[in-house]
Amino acid sequence: MLRIGTWRSAESVDVVACGWRDSGPGQPRTGIKLIYGIDGRPIPDLDGLRVATLVARGAEEIAELLFDGADVVFTAPGCCPAAPVVAAGIWHYGWTRRDRGALAGATVAGLALAAQPGPCSVEIWPDGRSSLDGDVTTAAVRACLAAHFSGGRYRTPEVTVPLESVRLSQEAPSRIGIALSAAAR
Repeated sequence: MLRIGTWRSAESVDVVACGWRDSGPGQPRTGIKLIYGIDGRPIPDLDGLRVATLVARGAEEIAELLFDGADVVFTAPGCCPAAPVVAAGIWHYGWTRRDRGALAGATVAGLALAAQPGPCSVEIWPDGRSSLDGDVTTAAVRACLAAHFSGGRYRTPEVTVPLESVRLSQEAPSRIGIALSAAAR
């Protein structure tokens, strides 16, 4: 399973840290990967880490840099807020454009994660199902998602997700399950 989290504070850059508890296809790639959004704030000193020299503009570019061995990837302003989560799934599970259900699930999980104001995490399974952990409720997550879905759909270069396909369930006071109906596949 793939676990992705954020931490935010006024003095830091937003960060998505991806930790692995299992291995994906090919050689095992375990550890921590950092994906920073560049938005004019100073970039922290990252001595000892392999920093990508290119700034990624979307999920496929982020994943490509992770496949190339980068420990840290920077994203351009205006990058899809779900892109880091989708990219981590592509890198970890080896998803391709044929894995529409998994990509759609990761897109919804990424949007839900990006909308949270404080520390939060998602766990993503190989089929794209996920759970969101933090100070969250289904009503708040549904409202955040609805704000992103123009005309009832969210489009990325990889997939289009209809809002009516999103299934949220409050699994615990601080945990929401995220799944998609067959309409998103």
